[in-house]
Amino acid sequence: MNATPTTRPVALITGASGGIGLEFARLAAAAGHDLVLVARSGARLEEIAGELSGQHGITARTLAADLAEPGAARTVAAAVDGQLPDVLINNAGVGGQGKFAVQRQLADDLAMIRLNVLSLVELTGLLLPGMVKRGSGGILNVSSTAGYLPGPDQAVYYASKAFVKSFSEALTEECRGTGVRVTALCPGPVDTGFAKASGLSESMLMKAPGKVPAADVARIGWDALAAGRALVVPGLLMRMAMQSLRLAPRRMAAGMAGRVNR
Repeated sequence: MNATPTTRPVALITGASGGIGLEFARLAAAAGHDLVLVARSGARLEEIAGELSGQHGITARTLAADLAEPGAARTVAAAVDGQLPDVLINNAGVGGQGKFAVQRQLADDLAMIRLNVLSLVELTGLLLPGMVKRGSGGILNVSSTAGYLPGPDQAVYYASKAFVKSFSEALTEECRGTGVRVTALCPGPVDTGFAKASGLSESMLMKAPGKVPAADVARIGWDALAAGRALVVPGLLMRMAMQSLRLAPRRMAAGMAGRVNR
């Protein structure tokens, strides 16, 4: 993990071993950022670090860590070797399908909360004060369109993403005028390993049209952060759907979410 600090900007990206996180790493490297890549798969991270370092002449450091474990976020924050990141991308997350009371394991849902919520808050809390003091920086938190409504059969996942969305929007206002930008990226379904890991590969949600490729989702989020946007939903169809949900009764919205999650 240790490397000699450089004068290049640094992007710290969690969940960087695949999907949207990998696309963020590619974007950051192409933009001339040194990287700190975090995920559970150390071997995969090393492959990515070697590839991006060779392509773009940047330094890519890796840290194999499970952010669902207590104390992992603090370990990640300490591992930047005193070089405060210019960009923090909180992308790591997990989902899970099934009725909360009869199909889900409580231990799994508590681990989901630790990863999706607690580690994101802790890592942000450890790094944001330094950014504010410095007067510059950006934090991009990956939420989801799931954060807009209740989600039967994914109750804890939807609630966790609602937290991330609300937390991020609040920080946007708190950081206004400090030089620090905070953006919530709220993608709809994306073809990554996330769907398979969450048991959603055969759901109506993943079979629906209008999915935005992971590379495009990352680009939209990256550009939104650079522009100082508080919130961005990739894809015209998803933006229209989220606008319509604002007008729908909450019970109706919850019923719709439950049907597509099965």
